Formats: sequence, structure tokens, C-alpha cells
Amino acid sequence: MTGPLPPEVSLSALGPRTRIGAGGQGTVYALAEDPRWVYKEYASRFVDDVDVTTLNRFVRLAAEAGPDADALLGLAAWPTAIVRKQGVVHGFLMPRVPDRFRVRIQLPGGPDTVLAQVQYLLNSDGYLLDRGLRIDNRMRLELLRDTAEALTLLHRLGVCVGDLSPNNLLFSLDARPRCYFIDCDAMRLDGDSVLAQVETPEWHVPDADAEELATPATDAFKFGLLAVRLFAGDQQTRDPDAARRRLHRELRALAGRSLDPAPERRPAPEQWLDALDRSIRRTPPTPPAEPVAPSTGQEPYRREPTRRNASRQNPVRRLVPGPGAAVRQPVGWGWGLAVAVMAAVMVLVGLINADDDPSGTAPSARQNLPTTRWWDVTRPSPYPGLPTTIPGLVPPTGVSGADPRYPGLSLPTYPDLGRPPLLLCPLTDVRVGRGLNPTSARTKAAVPAVDSFICSINNETSPLDDERGTQATRAATLMKHGPFDAATIIGIRTAGDGPQVNVVFEPAGDGSSSGCWRSRLTLAEDGDGLRVSALSAPARVSCP
Repeated sequence: MTGPLPPEVSLSALGPRTRIGAGGQGTVYALAEDPRWVYKEYASRFVDDVDVTTLNRFVRLAAEAGPDADALLGLAAWPTAIVRKQGVVHGFLMPRVPDRFRVRIQLPGGPDTVLAQVQYLLNSDGYLLDRGLRIDNRMRLELLRDTAEALTLLHRLGVCVGDLSPNNLLFSLDARPRCYFIDCDAMRLDGDSVLAQVETPEWHVPDADAEELATPATDAFKFGLLAVRLFAGDQQTRDPDAARRRLHRELRALAGRSLDPAPERRPAPEQWLDALDRSIRRTPPTPPAEPVAPSTGQEPYRREPTRRNASRQNPVRRLVPGPGAAVRQPVGWGWGLAVAVMAAVMVLVGLINADDDPSGTAPSARQNLPTTRWWDVTRPSPYPGLPTTIPGLVPPTGVSGADPRYPGLSLPTYPDLGRPPLLLCPLTDVRVGRGLNPTSARTKAAVPAVDSFICSINNETSPLDDERGTQATRAATLMKHGPFDAATIIGIRTAGDGPQVNVVFEPAGDGSSSGCWRSRLTLAEDGDGLRVSALSAPARVSCP
């Protein structure tokens, strides 16, 4: 098949074809008789769901866009002809990805030429050097500007990308870097979609349950995510300050506005163009800085060090939980009194030590807490013994066992659990990251679930039903690097097995100097709320 394409062709007219790729919706084939085009064939389960009328409109747009038609076909693998088999639409033809949007990189199995997906660029300098990718800040700015210009054209034509993600966006490393969109049939044209809209994990809008998908506002949000992650070298951050070292202040401000949960407040990509031009003019081409230690693998969540939160700068730790933090109820009045007495003694000892400190700097409340579980009898206590009797204190019924260091206090034991209950949880600060909607029902339900999970980890008790196998090992990894006095929810999405939240855990005290830990927590219904039912393998990351 050669010559101009008609709007519809028969599958038999395509001639010999070779499979060159596959995705969630179908398979892509190269045409032996006309290498200009490739054929995307929908998987059989999607054939009946294809909106043929909308797909026809996609094809007509490329033919009727006038002066913009060439620009459209130059920046996207746009549908150019419908393919039918025995009258049924099975797929469409689109331009083959130009060679300049392919790149040769070093992979663990050896060098290979692959599609130049932007996901490769959202990593640290060490990762880029390991892959043989040389890119500096000038190239990042020019790529971002070209993407903003492409989105401006698409929006003018009534097209919204929708699933704007580093998997569907390619880059070139020409003298002036360019972008190129693939999977264009997943876009939305004048409000209509060929198939149901989807979002790539970690590239979802703040509240996908409430906000309409594939609009200029969602494109603006994801463009802001792209800007932050491209300059932060981080595939999951939503914090513009993570790109502080590379991204100019004016662009960080635009990114912050783009990530606003309120769709009407987000600037359109077109509003970035002037600021990007100014940044390009004052950024000469320079090679990327050599990393201190080259990376050996992908670092999906890495931030530059930022100022620690106020609770750590202040020598006295704040005792007010952050917004949305769960408030724990005491375990019975009598036992609550015992816990209160112990806490008062701890604070008193801290004040005495502060008065004796010649530097005049009082240690934080976290520093004054024991570094081990307070029922662990194998290590000496840093505190004086409590009185053997406390007037008015009556241990709970059925109490057995005691802490040898505190003979006046007895601990309840539960044979079915084999460990003391969670009697005392250090105060934690569960924060909602930038770009997420803290007032959505999904976020409000996630905060106490994360807080309860940290409570279990800090008390070295398994937060999961299954205390053996892979999940137990992952929980043990967090316990090993705890306790944690703060956590930030950086992403929330709805999955088939329940809501999932990405959380960065911040170790207490000096532990934060060695980095934080990130994990994806899967939540499940538990009575009136949510609880953590599973977690991904914790990974060390830079603290927010």
C-alpha cells in the first residue's frame, strides 16, 4: 500500500506486517509495503467498545486541520486511517515514530535502541550517566518549552491529552530538543473519547473521583508534574521545591499553581512560554554535574535536601498533631493514669537535663524518649525507677506480668497476641503533599490509616494480618529504620484491590540524616474506616 491514505482501508490491503510492539489496548505492526505507517490493532476485548464515530473524527482532524495539519502530524502519532476487517473496525493507521525519537542507551542486558520515552529523563544524574544519556538544564528547558507549545496547539484544535505521562511522551536530543506524543487515540477530541479515559499511576489528578478527566485543566496539572519531575530527577515527587536546584523561581511558581487542587486556578501551558523563553536565554548549554556516586539503578523518588520542618528546628518538639492526624483514645481510665504518670516523669527528667546543659540548648522531647521498647528488659533504662506503689492506681482486671524496672506497674498480657498491646504511640505528623486535595473524602480517610500504621511500626508490632512471608519482611524493614515521627502522603490512587497511598516516612531524631523511606500502602475497609492491608518494598529516598 503506497500513496495517499484514504480515510478507511481494509485489513487485507495492508499487506505483510511485522509486530513491533504491544500495550494494554492492542498491538502495533510495521507495514512491509509502506514504512511510513504502522498499524495499531485493538485487542479483541476492546473492539466492541471503540467509539467509531469519534475515531472517524480523529482521522478527519488530520486531514482538515488546514495549516495545523502538518504540525499535528509532526508532533504526534495521530490516527490517519481507520482499518476494517469484514466491515468491523479493528484499528487504525498512524505515522511511524521518526528515528530522532529513538535513543541508544545502556541497559542491564547491554546497549539497545529504544523509543526515547521521557520516563528515562525523570531520574538522577547518576542514572542518566549509567544509561549513557547526556542532558543538561538547557535541554530540559527546551524540551519543556516544546511540550508547552505542542499542548497549546492541541488545545486550540480541541484536543486534550488526558493521559499525559512519561510513557506516552517521547523526546529527541537534536540541537533543539523536541517532544512527540504516542497513544493519541487515548486523547479526547471536543469532549469525546475513542475508549474510556484512563490515567497512568502516579500521574493522576488530585481527586480523580471528583474532577473530570482529559480537560485542559488536567493537562495543565500533569504538565506541572512533568516540569517538577524533569528538573528534580524524580518520578514521583509533587513538590516544586524538589526542583529548587535547577528550576528557576518563576517556573517553580508556575509549577506550584499548576499543581493546585482547584482546576480553575491552574495556568494553561501557553502561559509558561514567556517564562520558559527567559529561562532558556539565561541558561547556557552545560554538561550535567558528575554525581558523587554513580547510580546503579532507577531512583524513582529522590529529592534535593530541603529545610527540615519547624518541629525539628525547634529544640522543643511541638505536641499538637498535624491536620488530619488521628487522636488516640486512652486504654481505660486507670491505665491511662499510669501512662500519664510515666510521661510526666519523662518530661521532668528532660527539663532537669536541659537545665544542666552548659550549652543552654534543651534536648528535644524525641531525644528524651527511650531508644528501645520500654518493656525490653535486656537493656538498662535511662530513667530512675518509679515508686513501687501509686495511690489510687488499680491495675486492669486480668493483668499479669510486670516490667522488672518498674515493679509498681503491671502490664496486661494477651496469650493470643504474644506481645504487649499498643498502649502508647509517639505523636506523629501525617502530612498531605502538594498537589493532593487534603479535603477530599479519600484523603481524609487515608490520613488516620497511615497514622495507625506508623503507630504499629513505632511499637514494633506487625500492622498486617499476615505476619509471615514477604509482607512481614517489608514491615520489618520499616521497623528496623524507625521510629518515625512524621510522614508525607505524596500520592493517592484507586486500584482494583482498594485505595493505594504513596508515603514517605521520616525517621525520628538523627535518623533523618541517613534519609527517609518510601512505600506504597494498600488500604482496605476496616469497620468504619481504612487500614493498611499490604505494602510495597520500602525504598530509601531523600527526605522532603
